[in-house]
Amino acid sequence: MMNKLTSVVCLGSALVLSACGGPEQEDGVELARQGARLTTASSQGCDYEATTVQITTSPPQYNVVVTRTGGASCTLTTGASVVVQTVPLSPPGTVSLSGSSLGLAVGFTMRNGWSGSAATVMAVRGVDPTTLSTTRNADIYCDYMTGNISTGSLSIASNGTTVNASGTKACKINNQSGTYWYASFANFFTTTTPPNITVI
Repeated sequence: MMNKLTSVVCLGSALVLSACGGPEQEDGVELARQGARLTTASSQGCDYEATTVQITTSPPQYNVVVTRTGGASCTLTTGASVVVQTVPLSPPGTVSLSGSSLGLAVGFTMRNGWSGSAATVMAVRGVDPTTLSTTRNADIYCDYMTGNISTGSLSIASNGTTVNASGTKACKINNQSGTYWYASFANFFTTTTPPNITVI
């Protein structure tokens, strides 16, 4: 009976997870490291950082900026930056930045227009690490722009060419219901092939 009661208590509260044999909550330092891994990347010998900067307050607008921060073998100008996207009304979701020898991939959710009812989409951008120009715009959005992409992040696969993005949604994509979505862009940096999207 005691074992059953303990199981119920452990399932009922995340705060007692460590006491029930689960992992302890991560401290602020580890969470900061995880955030840094999402917003920093390397490509072609240089390091890069993605940040969000509010540029106006009325109406509010935000710039998603990629900046070259240096690197031990980097021969390009440190401190050079580019605005990847200006986002209206609401700040973009957490920005993901990933790099390979072919380029940088940037991803974030954003409101897709100035209307208060504008849908939220997953923005996926390709950036040339040398020129810092945007080489690809590939948004993921709900059918007919009805509903919202709630969360999203991305990474580059180990082959250096495939970009994978995933997150949650409150809508249908390709007429498929489900909370979770997953998109895979084959040869992201060298083609404009649409992603293969799976909904769970």
